[in-house]
Order: sequence, then C-alpha cells, then structure tokens
Amino acid sequence: MVTSTPSAPATTATTAATGSASPATATGSRATTTAPAPPSSGPEGTAPALVTARITDRIGDATPSLLDRPPAWADLAGATLTRSGSRYELRVRLGGGAAPQRTDGDHTMNVASFYDVDGDGNVDYEVWANVADSGWSGSWFDDRDGVSRYGEDAGVTWTAEGDAIVMRFDAAHVGNAKSFRWSVASEWGRYETLSSPTSSKDEVPDDDLPATFGG
Repeated sequence: MVTSTPSAPATTATTAATGSASPATATGSRATTTAPAPPSSGPEGTAPALVTARITDRIGDATPSLLDRPPAWADLAGATLTRSGSRYELRVRLGGGAAPQRTDGDHTMNVASFYDVDGDGNVDYEVWANVADSGWSGSWFDDRDGVSRYGEDAGVTWTAEGDAIVMRFDAAHVGNAKSFRWSVASEWGRYETLSSPTSSKDEVPDDDLPATFGG
C-alpha cells in the first residue's frame, strides 16, 4: 500500500492488488482500473478518453478515537480516481451518507491521497483535503523536490458533493504520470491531538495492499 498517516509524508513498500469494483461490504477493500473508453467525436473534435480506477472500503473499519466518538463521515467508504486529458478528479466517498460542508470549531479531518509514480514504494506526490469550521481546503506536496503548496496556492479545488469530498487537479500534480500506485487515508480528531493515537484513522485500500491506476 502506498500510504502515510495524514500528518506527514512517509514511505512504505508496495505490492500489487487486483479485484473488481463493488459497493463497500464487510469483505474489505477492492480495487480496479477501467480501461480507456473509446474517444467520441463532438463539435469541438475528439473528446479525451477517460481512465478510471476505483477502490471500495469496508464501512466501520476506521480506528476509534480515544477521546471522542467520530461522526459517521470520518469513516472512508472508497475512492474513485479519473483522468480526462490533462486533468484528474479524485472522489473520496465518506460514510454516513453525506459529506459535511464544515466541522465544529474543536475538530478537523484530513483526507490525504498518495501517489508512487515510479513504483519504488516511495510516495512521490500527495494531494490533501482538510475540513474545518470554515469549510474545505487542502494542500499539495511534491515529495521529490520538497515543494509544498496550501489553500489557493495548491492548484486544487475541493468540494463536498453528496457522500463524497471531490478533489480536482492538473496532471502535473502527479508528475504528468498516466500510471502509478495510489492510496487514500483519513484522520479525524481534535486539533491539539491530531496525528496522535487518540485520533480516528482509516486507510484505503486495507491490508497493506496498493491500488493501481492506468496500465
């Protein structure tokens, strides 16, 4: 699994995962990549092919917070990553049926995505979303060159849509890679104790297995 805790960049070894997409069930995480769809023609010419990868995650497997009971949306239900031309969309589904527009003034949650573009088991790029009492924002990290960008400077948009937090960004945010290993993680808790054992955490995929995008 290509992942780190949503508090600082980290690296882990990775192995391949296969499976088919399905709704989140008690059986655990599954990952699949959909082959590019045939391009269609329109008045502006040929539309870019879409490439999509999905991961589902078992609801109810987030680690509990030692201080507070986390809301249902602190548990990840899966993620869908789509490339269209030079743009990516990451749609992370949350438990509870609806993604929050904001949280209270005492708690926050990070939803972080990690990308290993050269297959060496190290995280190369990260795209994060963060929800606070002012709404959603986030950040982007280039771990290869040590570059960090926050808020509007990150070049990422964040919106809560239905049961998902949706991040949209340019392909340059993953080094213009078309295939890579990726994963998602979340962490919910109090500001003063976030990234400690007292916060609630979830990882997608589970069981140290990475997801793959592209071919």
